Amino acid sequence: MNRLELDFAPRNFRFWSARASLMVWAALVGAMLALGAGLWAFAAVRAERLGLQETLARAVIPPTTSVRGGATPAVTGAQKIDAAQVKTMNQALLALNRPWSKLWDALERVSSAPGIQVAILEMRPEATSAEQEPGGAQGLRLLAEAKDSADMLGFVRQLRNEPFFETVVLMSHQVNAQDPNRPLRFELNLRWTQAKP
Repeated sequence: MNRLELDFAPRNFRFWSARASLMVWAALVGAMLALGAGLWAFAAVRAERLGLQETLARAVIPPTTSVRGGATPAVTGAQKIDAAQVKTMNQALLALNRPWSKLWDALERVSSAPGIQVAILEMRPEATSAEQEPGGAQGLRLLAEAKDSADMLGFVRQLRNEPFFETVVLMSHQVNAQDPNRPLRFELNLRWTQAKP
């Protein structure tokens, strides 16, 4: 006689959980962990965003309004700190808004001139009070290396002939004794006037 398999168990969660394999349980636990990690990352990003918004709101300086009688309100300590931050940010913006492409083109023309063999090692923008006004002179410190003094002087001469630069001053020079080729390392101060907008 053939064996009959009768199953009257209801098809509910208990039935399917008893029949589920280990792989299904592992996938379910992995999905729950991934969901928890995603929610945690979302909460962390949201908290950081709110913190940055609060910092930005504190950094904004409220406009000073005049009081009746022509007197202006006293500046508090927090506003003094904010004013210093604003000054620093303005200096950073001025440094970023330099005519970098024109400056780089002028240096490239001089460096690629025949007979010039100079390596530019470092460029440092100068922040001066003259830059606060439109059309004020801007400066750059240039550290470079040449094989000998003839190459250095040729480079300085070519920079002075470049129409972009207003002044070119050789600040210092010395022989790099640590290098076996003993190159001449020198520092220049380059100045130019930015065109008024």
